Amino acid sequence: MADSARQQPKEGKKMKPGFLPVYAVELLFREEPKLEPSLILERIHQRIRKTAINTGPFRETEQVENEALRRKETTGSDRFELAAVFYHGDYTVNFTDSEVPAQTRVFEPREIREDLNWEGVLQQSWKWEGGAERLEEYRYAVTLCDWYAAMLPFERRIDMFQSVLASVIETTGCDAIYWQPSGQLIDAGAFLSSYPNEPLYGALNVRVYQMQRQNEVLVDTLGLTALGVPDIQCRVVDMTPDRVIPMIYGASYYVYGNAGEAADGQLLGGAGLRWRCERQRSVLAPERAVIDLNPGHPYYAGTQTEDPVGYEKDEANAWQNDEEDSGSGYRLREEDGTEFRSEREYRMQESRQTPPAQDSHSSSSEEE
Repeated sequence: MADSARQQPKEGKKMKPGFLPVYAVELLFREEPKLEPSLILERIHQRIRKTAINTGPFRETEQVENEALRRKETTGSDRFELAAVFYHGDYTVNFTDSEVPAQTRVFEPREIREDLNWEGVLQQSWKWEGGAERLEEYRYAVTLCDWYAAMLPFERRIDMFQSVLASVIETTGCDAIYWQPSGQLIDAGAFLSSYPNEPLYGALNVRVYQMQRQNEVLVDTLGLTALGVPDIQCRVVDMTPDRVIPMIYGASYYVYGNAGEAADGQLLGGAGLRWRCERQRSVLAPERAVIDLNPGHPYYAGTQTEDPVGYEKDEANAWQNDEEDSGSGYRLREEDGTEFRSEREYRMQESRQTPPAQDSHSSSSEEE
């Protein structure tokens, strides 16, 4: 039975902004690697049993198809030469008159272009260690992409892709990945140890941007839309990113595990709290549909107009004597029903529950 149970994400007849019919990453190398497709296939068989290989000569149509990759900004030159095509019988898609296996394709090494500007990527690569100095050591890139996989359920698509990626890493000695769809650099060893338990490792990046207004930040994700899942964003003022990031991660994994769906007004998040969500257009590039999170007054700096469902209006103005929060009119509720007058009060309660060994960290949160 074919995996494909849905169409590619579209708005009318056009593809939804940000969705990638061809999903690709670049494996980075200090020295030119020698690819051994037969060894890669052996590793793939440990993860995807029904896999066949084609190492050429390749049909003219397969060479023409690579024009789709030529039109994308990549680390290397535009000279794409196929090294191997893998056909995964465990992942199949339906076309009008046939059922075909989804593919992954590995390309021959190419020299990394010297004119690339990595500054923006490095700024948002939070898991990357070594900075620009380490990045300058890499001279070659190998492209890995999927093919005929866009109609797979997104969970199956990323599962297939990561299985092949892990196999290529293990057989080539690659130790760095430029994950184009999520705009970040990833350590290959960290990916191998993390992806079995974190299905979005590498594919999901959480970005943090300082906005023009004082004390205003925007935290969003990049990479989910490429798979057909809405990205998440949250624009706040007077709230530090460390309070927003767990909520972003929690919302991301919830939406990923809920068929990519979340209703306007639904409460999403993590760290014991839930914030109101609403579908919107992204504030920052690239243009895409996102789920906007609203922590409520006085912290929310976005454009939602509805009061957060997770906040309860204080009609009796019971907190009037609290000078810091007397104007907010909302009480923050945790899942167990515990109410807090403010984010600061929540942090103070959190710090009291923190083990003594972590007191220094909690104290810094209280002082904000």
